[in-house]
Amino acid sequence: MRGFGSFLIIAFLLLCCPVQGSREGDVVLTIGDESFELGEFWHIYNKNRHLPGFDESPAEFAERFIDYKLKVREAKALGLDTLSSFRNEYQQYVNEVRYSYLVDSIALMRDARESYSYMKYVVRASHILILTAPDASPEDTMAAYSKINQIREMALAGEDFAKLARVYSQDPSVEHNSGDLGYFTAFVMIAPFEKAAFSTPVGEISPVIRTDYGYHLIKVFDKQPNKGRIRTAHIMKRFESGNKESEASAKLAADSIYTRLLSKESFDTLVKEQSEDKGSVDRNGELFPFTLDEMIPEFALAAFALEKDGDISEPVRTDFGWHIIKRLGLDPLASFEEESEFIIDMLWRQGRVKVNDWSTEELARNSSDFRYLIREYYDGLLIYEISDRMIWQAAGADSAGLHKYYLDNINEFMYPPVLEGVVAEVWDGKLQRKLIRFLEKNPGASGLVQILKVLAGKPQQYSVVEGRFDFINKASNPVAPSLLPRTSELYGKKGLLFWEGVVSEPVPMPFKEALGTVLNSYQNKMEREWVKELREKYKPVFRYELIGIR
Repeated sequence: MRGFGSFLIIAFLLLCCPVQGSREGDVVLTIGDESFELGEFWHIYNKNRHLPGFDESPAEFAERFIDYKLKVREAKALGLDTLSSFRNEYQQYVNEVRYSYLVDSIALMRDARESYSYMKYVVRASHILILTAPDASPEDTMAAYSKINQIREMALAGEDFAKLARVYSQDPSVEHNSGDLGYFTAFVMIAPFEKAAFSTPVGEISPVIRTDYGYHLIKVFDKQPNKGRIRTAHIMKRFESGNKESEASAKLAADSIYTRLLSKESFDTLVKEQSEDKGSVDRNGELFPFTLDEMIPEFALAAFALEKDGDISEPVRTDFGWHIIKRLGLDPLASFEEESEFIIDMLWRQGRVKVNDWSTEELARNSSDFRYLIREYYDGLLIYEISDRMIWQAAGADSAGLHKYYLDNINEFMYPPVLEGVVAEVWDGKLQRKLIRFLEKNPGASGLVQILKVLAGKPQQYSVVEGRFDFINKASNPVAPSLLPRTSELYGKKGLLFWEGVVSEPVPMPFKEALGTVLNSYQNKMEREWVKELREKYKPVFRYELIGIR
């Protein structure tokens, strides 16, 4: 079944509307006990309508559609649809495409916009977790729910949330963060937790939230606009944790550096002289870009408070040391349209996309697009297989028949005539008319180049080439480039071609040289005869009135 990728049926150019009163489900073609919907006809007809080079009318396409379905019918009659290679490839394709048709696209876009609304902010929140497995017994679930509600009542009564978290929360990280999750934006937390965090006003406590981990309470401490991703550099003075003297010394050093910066000393120079962040010194203090939720809060808030590129902060304390921050640049959050691909990808990755649980058969009944798509692939696989057996292999193996076909149709396999002489490509319409009138009055006149020099107002109106060119017999003078063989270097020229010289007679191509062209022509002949036999065998009935043909 290899090689099918380039073989799927090519549909046609003209977009056509169904005839008034006809319906997508109407039967347009019957072959024996099989029937085919009008909707499928228009689906294939319109599918590739922008492809160049096709101009069939619906009536012309109908004949091709009939032949297409006849080949499929014959392939099934020969049992090609039972081959394991066919069944495996078809099923693999169905499995690949069906999932996208099971998605609730309206819900997906609604969720994408909701996620973008969360991306526009970062929140700082704490939580308390009471662990509850998704498959916990009703008794354990009720006990956990009762416990989290009791904790919520205490929090609402004014007890310190961090203290409640340290006492009751079963999140292992509570030992070092007292429930504080820092800043986060969309897609950092699981969906129900995220929704609750972004929906709860600052300073308030959420309702009880259930996730796969258990029951949560969330308290929101801050909500900031997401300004995007910032680029910064810093100068850092470290201190020993818990050592007040060390911290005071580092602060004094940072203040001194800040004063020097205010006196217009070079930030880059002071980084190299003073910064104790070895990882960034060689980059003039530059850090990797970050969003508000990706950096420790004290540093991030100070960085995003800088209003313009080049601004420098006062010394900022973090657990790592004292920092002086310089803003280098800010990349704002992109628009929904620009972020939508990322958002939808994240919704898929995090399992948030709502998917219908229809079987393939149910999906085919409910979605005509899916039904037509998988049928097109099904048909195409079978046509490739039967065409390979009935036409392509048979024609290639029939060396005697090929040679006889070549001799019987020798005029199809000729070298084109060759013009040996001069050709002038004339672009200017006025000059074209002058030259045509001259040649009409002086048939057989020679000296084309000299004639052009006399008639032309300026040389930019034409160009002249001399040599041997593939041509046509009994060519008019002038000749349109589109009439010449595609092998001619003159084919595709823009102006009219005026010529002078000798045109040779066409001569037959040797069989070996013409073999590719002969094989293609012979296969086309075999296919025409085969389709004629299939029409006589199956006697298809097409309702032309449904496509406006009376």
